[in-house]
Amino acid sequence: MVVVLVIIISITMSVKPSIISKPPDFYGTSKEVTLEEMTGVANEHDISIYLPESLPKDLKLTAVYLKESPFIAILVYSAEGNKDYKSAELTLEIAPVGPKWIPIFNELQSEAEKSPDKTAIQINNWPVLIHENADAGGNTEQIEKYGQYTLLINIWIENIGYSYNAPTLTTQNAISMIETMQLLSTT
Repeated sequence: MVVVLVIIISITMSVKPSIISKPPDFYGTSKEVTLEEMTGVANEHDISIYLPESLPKDLKLTAVYLKESPFIAILVYSAEGNKDYKSAELTLEIAPVGPKWIPIFNELQSEAEKSPDKTAIQINNWPVLIHENADAGGNTEQIEKYGQYTLLINIWIENIGYSYNAPTLTTQNAISMIETMQLLSTT
């Protein structure tokens, strides 16, 4: 009996798993599109998109990656011409959020009180959670370029979640940018 147990344990320890379970890379589940194409898909899904009218630090929109169903878009902004959402100076993820998952401002304030790196504010009556020094979450490209921590800002507007990853911006730069967010014209 002991010999059988030893054999089973040694076989189990020597077998390497053949399947690695991790979420797929967004590049593999999305396609690069124009801003107009993304807006068209958003309109088909009755999704209103708000984007900043003013960007800091000479940032420009360099790429839009879209997964149509469910709708998820990642917009990439760079002053360097970088189109990689993993290493650009600013990215914005846009995705619908179920109404029960949209926090009210008081909930964000309670969460922010638990951490010195989090701040809850309202901009244009939108609940906003700013997380300074957020962990880059294993994004090796971002960590190599900017370090382990980033500025992460979450905003909820009309059942849509907006998540800015801004490793090169100051909190004030980001707030000023968010204050300029306007409904994207569909014409």
